[in-house]
Amino acid sequence: MKTGILIRVVVVCSLIGGLLLIASITGMLQSFSIPTPSNEPNVKKGDRVYASSLGTPELYDFIVFTNAYADSVNSTYMPGAYQSANYLFRLCGVPGSTIEMKNGILYVNKNNFDSVLNLTNNFKISNTAFYAIEPEDNNRYETLGQMISNDTAIVSFDADLVKKYGPRFTLVPYMDTTHHCFTWHPRHGDWTVDNFGPLKIPANSYFVLGDNRHNAMDSRYIGFVKKENIKGVVLNK
Repeated sequence: MKTGILIRVVVVCSLIGGLLLIASITGMLQSFSIPTPSNEPNVKKGDRVYASSLGTPELYDFIVFTNAYADSVNSTYMPGAYQSANYLFRLCGVPGSTIEMKNGILYVNKNNFDSVLNLTNNFKISNTAFYAIEPEDNNRYETLGQMISNDTAIVSFDADLVKKYGPRFTLVPYMDTTHHCFTWHPRHGDWTVDNFGPLKIPANSYFVLGDNRHNAMDSRYIGFVKKENIKGVVLNK
């Protein structure tokens, strides 16, 4: 009796192992370890995510794709192997969508895309306030903050930290006015990280953003993600 049960357990385990192997080989189920804070607070550095090549990517999905920049979700990433590295960001524009960002808020087809998301954004605070951040919060994220002058610091706060420190500090939204983004687009001369568009997404193309909005090498820098480069939709985020 016990021998029969053992045989059945071995057979079931072998079948499950075989199915998982097939799913991994075909892309039906993929596993990735996250080495960057580009999507905090929703996908944290060190998280493990699972993605599937089944189904069609939709707005708000996190997708895994290949591209030419080094903000990789591939734990085996090697310098110089950019094209084979994998990346993970939130899908914010699908073919036919019109997107626009105004003062750090993203609008998709004129609707506030960000209103239902807990994003990490940058704020200006005084250095006195910066030193008053509690230790457990100061170590919460790798990209929490830095001083930029004798009296001003920049901090990366999610909704929880804004709620906690907003009544205590003066939080001024930080608008990045550098022009290193959108070099792939004709309007890059006057589009910035926090103010761009309107931009209509062309066929076979997708626009992605990191949830850690000022700490992500996303479509504002790398351009559209082509459909054929999408490896899968993240299942557990």
